[in-house]
Amino acid sequence: MGNQSLARGLEVLTILVDEHRPMSPTEIAQRIGIHQTSASRILAELRQVGFVRKTTGRRFTPDYGVLTLSSAVHDFDLIHKPRSVMEAAAKRNPGAMFSLGMMWRDHIIYFLRTQDGTETIDFIGSGYPLHLSTPGLRLLLELPEPEALAALRRSRERHGWDRTTPHVPATEEEALAAVRTFLSHDLLILDGWANPRNIAGAIPLATDEPVALSITTRTSATTRSDLALTLHQVRHEIQESLRA
Repeated sequence: MGNQSLARGLEVLTILVDEHRPMSPTEIAQRIGIHQTSASRILAELRQVGFVRKTTGRRFTPDYGVLTLSSAVHDFDLIHKPRSVMEAAAKRNPGAMFSLGMMWRDHIIYFLRTQDGTETIDFIGSGYPLHLSTPGLRLLLELPEPEALAALRRSRERHGWDRTTPHVPATEEEALAAVRTFLSHDLLILDGWANPRNIAGAIPLATDEPVALSITTRTSATTRSDLALTLHQVRHEIQESLRA
């Protein structure tokens, strides 16, 4: 495949992974704005190399070849270097969930999600609604407003727009405006935003990639000032680990 075909193939594969359901060539074509015959050709090529398989009704879903890509996570410093820092921070703060979130295009990808007493999850890349993701929202605030709104709209198309609490606004514009009011310097803290019982905070790392550290815990277990202090402390420890 040429460069354009390769890019289209990766786009199609990403859509199939995100959707968690078999899709037809017609659906794929409509999603990315190409002719159905082009979508069928791309799917056939992905099937030939073992990354998609055909199901009933001429639909396609990811095949086991996709799993071979998961071993690549060990090649990224962001995943293996801060692990001990994240796990130590979780032990110091029982009940709190620590995560690193990266903005990749308009997706939020989670790394090293850890909580005391549970196994650390290296990588979660299956997609999550941006309007409910504290690190995702924090990283959107780094973008020009038209780009941030466009990312929220694409997230709505992929994941819907669940309003899990009354704090979640109904539109992308309202959500972005509301989140800006909760930004203090470089720190975003959302109390009862996605879950009425939780408080969550996110702070960006000084890295080449758009990455934010986030902490989610019960509102009753901490204060805003203590959460802010922990975020600043753990961010410093993570950045030191990445320099090592």
